[in-house]
Amino acid sequence: MKKIITLSFVILTMISCRNRDSKTENRNAFEEITGKTVTFSEPACYAYNDGNNHISLEFTDIGPTLKGNLTYAFAEKDKNTGTFVGQLKDNVLLADYTFQSEGVTSVRQVAFKVSKDTLIEGYGDMNAEGTAFKDIKHLNFTSTMPLVKGDCAEKKQGCLFEDGKSYSELEQRCITLATLKTTLNPLKDGARTEGKQAYVYFSSDNSKAEVFLPNSNNGIVLEKKGEGNWVSGNYILMAWKGYVLQDKGVAVYGG
Repeated sequence: MKKIITLSFVILTMISCRNRDSKTENRNAFEEITGKTVTFSEPACYAYNDGNNHISLEFTDIGPTLKGNLTYAFAEKDKNTGTFVGQLKDNVLLADYTFQSEGVTSVRQVAFKVSKDTLIEGYGDMNAEGTAFKDIKHLNFTSTMPLVKGDCAEKKQGCLFEDGKSYSELEQRCITLATLKTTLNPLKDGARTEGKQAYVYFSSDNSKAEVFLPNSNNGIVLEKKGEGNWVSGNYILMAWKGYVLQDKGVAVYGG
C-alpha cells in the first residue's frame, strides 16, 4: 500500500512539474516574440518620413493585447489620426485602427510585419465595407514606406521652444510653431502684457486642442467639454472674443 501511495505521489509530482514547465515555455515563447524577435519595448516608436509623407506608430501598452497611436499624413491627402488595438502572431501585428479624418470616425484593419527593427505595412483585398481584410493569409508586405524603430525620447530631443519648435502629442512629431494659425498673447489682470506668445493647435474635429506654452518643449492636450470649452487639469481654453486660456481660473493668455 505504501508503495502504491509513493508511486502515485511521484506521478503527480512529475505531472505538476511538466505543467509548470509547459507554462514557463509558453511564457518564454511569448517573451521571445515580444522581447527578442520583435524587440518591442514600452514605449516603442516607429516612423517613416520622406519630407512629404509621414507615418508614425507608437506602442503605449505592451502585452497579449497591443495598443498604441497611429498617424498617417500623406501629401495632398487627408490626415488620419487615431489609435489601434491588436495582437501579434508570427511577427505580424494585426490590429483594429480607429481613426479620425475630416471629423469622421472610422475603423479598419491594419497589418504590420516586423523585420528586425522595422515595420512593413501589409496590404490586401478588403471586404465590401473596407473595414477588414478578406484573407489575412494573403497580405502583401512590400511597402515602400518602412517604419523604422526609434527611441521615443529621442523624437523629442532637439524639438525646443527656443528654436521655434515643440513636440505635439496630437501629431506625434516635432512641429514648427510659426505654422500654427492660432496664437495667444500673455495677459495680466485681463490685459495684454509683454512676453512670449503661446500657440494652439486643434484636431480636425475640434474635439481636442493642444496648447504650446513658452519655454515648454511639449504640448498640453485639452479635451472638449462643452461648446467652445476645452479642459485639461487646471487649464481651460475658452472661445471668447477669440480664445482665452485660463490657469486655475486666471486668464493667462488670450488672442
